Formats: sequence, C-alpha cells, structure tokens
Amino acid sequence: MPAGAACFLAAHDTGVLHALEAKGLLISSKKIDADDAMLARCTGARGDAAVALFEHPRIPFLTYPYEWCFAQLKDAAIAHLNLQLLALEHGYELSDATAYNMQFVDGRPIHIDPMSVRPYVEGAHWAGYNQFCRQFLLPLLIEAWAGLSFQALYRGSINGISFDDALAILPRRKLFSSVSGFMHVYLHGRAVAARSSASKLDKAPVKKLPKTQYVAILAQLKDFVGTLETRKRLASYWKTYAEINSYSDQMRERKLAFVQDWASQEKPSLIWDIGGNTGDFSLAAIKGGASAAVILDGDIDSIERAYRLRAKKGAPLLPVLMNISDPTPNLGWRQSERKGLNERAPADGLIALAIIHHMCIGTNLPLAEAIRWLLQLAPVGIVEFVPKDDPMVRQLLAVREDVFDDYREDVFLATIAETHEITKQHRFAENNRLLVSYRRRQ
Repeated sequence: MPAGAACFLAAHDTGVLHALEAKGLLISSKKIDADDAMLARCTGARGDAAVALFEHPRIPFLTYPYEWCFAQLKDAAIAHLNLQLLALEHGYELSDATAYNMQFVDGRPIHIDPMSVRPYVEGAHWAGYNQFCRQFLLPLLIEAWAGLSFQALYRGSINGISFDDALAILPRRKLFSSVSGFMHVYLHGRAVAARSSASKLDKAPVKKLPKTQYVAILAQLKDFVGTLETRKRLASYWKTYAEINSYSDQMRERKLAFVQDWASQEKPSLIWDIGGNTGDFSLAAIKGGASAAVILDGDIDSIERAYRLRAKKGAPLLPVLMNISDPTPNLGWRQSERKGLNERAPADGLIALAIIHHMCIGTNLPLAEAIRWLLQLAPVGIVEFVPKDDPMVRQLLAVREDVFDDYREDVFLATIAETHEITKQHRFAENNRLLVSYRRRQ
C-alpha cells in the first residue's frame, strides 16, 4: 500500500531500522537496486505495485509460539518490549505486538517484520497492548501461576489465549495480590469484556497517553515478565530418558561417534533431530560438520532443558516442541498463514534415534508408514531400530497387548531399501539395537 511504503521508506532513511538491527532486535533490511520491470513483477496481497525491494537474511526454520517452551516465550516477550522501548527513543513504535513476528535466529529472539515500525504520534496509545497480553503475557502467566502448559491452548487459536480463558484458569489470589496481574489481566480483561458486550456504537473519546506513561507501561511489563518463572513440575518420564535407557556409557559414546562420523561424511547444513531430547546427538552432528540443528521433541521439559543448554554452550540449536505423531498442521486463513511441519524449509539431514518404537507402539502407527514418513523429511539421515526385547519397548508393551506383528527389523530394513541406499550399520551387541545411516537414491 502506498501509505505503508512511504512509512517504511521514511523509517529506513532515518536510520531507526539500523539502530534496532545493531542491537540484535530487528532483522536486517538491505535495499536492492530494482528497475521498473522488477518492481512490476512484485505485487502485494491486494495487487499493490511494489515501489522498492529489500532483502532480509533467510531464516532456516520458522517456529510458532505454541512450539516454544516457557523460557523461549519469555525471552521473546522481553526482546519485543526492548525493541518497542528502543524504537520510542527514536520517535517510532510498532504497529502490533504479535508473537509470530518473533523468530529464533542463532538462538536469540529477533523481530522479523520491519514494516511494522512506524512513526510515533504524540499522545497515541500502545496499539499492540491487547495483542501482547494475549500472545505473550497470558500464556506465560498460565504456566507461571497455574502450573499448566500453555502450548495446546495457544495452538487452538491463531489470535492467542483469550482473556475469558485466562481468567477462568488463573488463580484469583495471584490476580488480586499482584499489581501487574490485577492491572494487565483482571482489569484489562474486564474492559475487553465490557467493550465486546457494549450495545452502543458511539464510544467515549479516548484520552491521550503521554509518552512518559507509554514508556512506563512497557518498562513495567518488561520488569514483570522478567520475574516470571515456570512452576516447578515433577521430572517427566522422557526428561530422564537418557539416565534410565538401556545404554551404557560406552554404548552412548559409540552412538555419539556414529552420529559425528555420519555428519562428517554428509556435511548436512540443517538437520532435524526427531525426538532429540536435550540435544546431545545434535551437538555431535554439529561437531562432525552440520551447520545447525532443530530439535523436535514432544516433551516440554526436554525442550526447556535443550534451550537452556543452547544458551550455555552457544551452539546453533533450535529446540521446538513438536509431537511427531501429531505435528503442527497448517493454520490460519486458507490454512496457509502458519505452515505445518512438512511445508516448512526442508531438512538437509535427519536424526531419528530411539523414536520409532514410540511412534509405532506408543501411537499405533504401522512401522513401514512411520519409516516412509521419516525418510521423506530429508535426503540423508540416521534412524535407529529398537527391538521388542529392549527394556524400553517392554515398558511400553507392559500396559498394552502386543498386536504389532509388523514391528520387526526385517520390515524396518526393507522399507528403507525401497527408496534409499543404506550406507552404514552398527549393531549394539549389548541390547541388539541397530543404527542405520541412509542416502536417498537419485
């Protein structure tokens, strides 16, 4: 749109975008020399003609707030508020506060929509206040105050968590004993409900908000979010998997070496580590030559630990909460606003260790179907077969009838061989598990 283009170009020319980029809060924008023919080929959603072209660094893997752990959403919220505060120092603000504009690049949350930076108008209210609460604050409070994981509720609506749901979940004693909770949740929620139920079309004029108060609200919210911590939960079953599985220390070292050697041979750029737990084998792949790893695991505690591990080691790891048996679907308008797992940037390599038995026995998937789905995710990779006599499989079968006649090693190998070349195998004599690396046939 012409107005949007003029606003963005003005922000670009003033240097405010560069100032935000320099602090690592906003993705960089580089103007491209474009002739009229190039501009004519680029149109907006409403058919608007392009007036300028900019390029931004490619983000290897997009994630969404309902795929983040508590620490990730908290860090993204603080980064968003820091961006808004710095923009105001330069006479600019953000037109919205959607969490979907935050992405993790090199382990840090960064804002990816420079077009939302616009000039601040004296007396203006924070346009994104309600959105910030629904998409950042309420999910954090649900986990911090009620001890409930926010992800499933968040995934249920592209607009975030409603005030009605949050007020029904959050403990009243917390809402009424916290000044911030009372103001940003209870009073705000009541005001939202009152506006939505009002029958009169004529609204009372909104009083202007001095810039000092605008900044104070942002700073107070930043301090409040900074104090929030996830409520301590009991260690989940899979969180302690590495300590209770059937691998000895020597076997684990051989497994790490297998992954590292595979990465040194294949040199994958981006790997997906399915069921990657806290990321130990992703780190082995990176050590071997992979550029970065996305850890996809359905256990929230494991993702939380993996994110903290990444921060500690500074490794190019991106932990993502993902139930592989129920991966994120396409969501939003025309089911294309938020892409499901299969539609995102393809992986260059795949690690799927000790996950097949969970998919097949834990969720009743046919072995061949589970293998074929994994194989199509990347051209090269490693998969592990865990036999039925393994303690971990016996534990799964202890609570259900064994109807999995197709769960056999010969089916596992034959399915891989349908479309892929098996490049290397390693069998652990101690528990008969089998590691297999593969490469897709041309």
